[in-house]
Amino acid sequence: MSKEELSRGAQDISQVINRQISSKIEYLQGIKESIESHNDRRVFQLLDNRRYAAEIEHREQQPNNQDVMNLVDDLADQLSTYLSANLIDYLGHAYPFFYYEEYQTGHFRIYFGNWWDRRQFGELDVLNLRFVFNQDEYKKLSRAFELQQSGKRYNSACIDELSNENDRLQDLLDHSREREQKRNRLQEQLRDANSHGGLFESSKAKESRQELVDQLGQVEDEAKQAENAAEKIKENEKTVLELSKENTILSYEMKSITDTFGGFEEFELANRKLYADYLKHLSTLTDGKQVTSDEQ
Repeated sequence: MSKEELSRGAQDISQVINRQISSKIEYLQGIKESIESHNDRRVFQLLDNRRYAAEIEHREQQPNNQDVMNLVDDLADQLSTYLSANLIDYLGHAYPFFYYEEYQTGHFRIYFGNWWDRRQFGELDVLNLRFVFNQDEYKKLSRAFELQQSGKRYNSACIDELSNENDRLQDLLDHSREREQKRNRLQEQLRDANSHGGLFESSKAKESRQELVDQLGQVEDEAKQAENAAEKIKENEKTVLELSKENTILSYEMKSITDTFGGFEEFELANRKLYADYLKHLSTLTDGKQVTSDEQ
């Protein structure tokens, strides 16, 4: 390769490097200026241009320059804290039943309600403008809405089952004397049957004796259950209380969603539209910039 070719190659590489450096500087400058001017909407656009183009500008196939966007990866927590201020203020009106706790820089837990024994319902992903719900809690709430349509509550079936079990156990305790008398009678009948049995015992006599054995076994089983019945009843009562509390909490949550959105499906739709709705909200503010509560 000639000296001239080497020189041209080096010049081409230099231009590529300069363009990439300029692109990185322009990106970081855009982030810097957007923060300085409190233009949250622009920050979200720079963080995910492809999503912004699709959901806000309705343009598909808008690529993200990951090499440039990765420049702020180490600032993710700080950017999340910065962007959370106005987002949480907005969510306070859009989702008045959610409360947030920043348990470490840029990371927010979601709590459902401000009542006693409220649930931790997931986390708020600020940079991606989405809720990351605890799936177990979310499925309970979804199921509670389904059951409501047939006039049932989430834990009603379990509560009924435990209540019926306690009634059965209490009956065992209440009839301990009768059970002991029955056991003595069966044992006596069985001894009498055994004394009359033999090699040529009739099939009917064998069946009668087996029936006595089965009845005695059932009585013994009931007596054994009765030994722990009182303790089991207390355990079941404690579980019923916990399930009833959960039903109450779910009813609070369901009422909050219904009062705000009209129903669970509308709540889910709002969650899917959160990114677009919030950025549209930001665009209605002066010059697309955030406005603090004191300025409103």
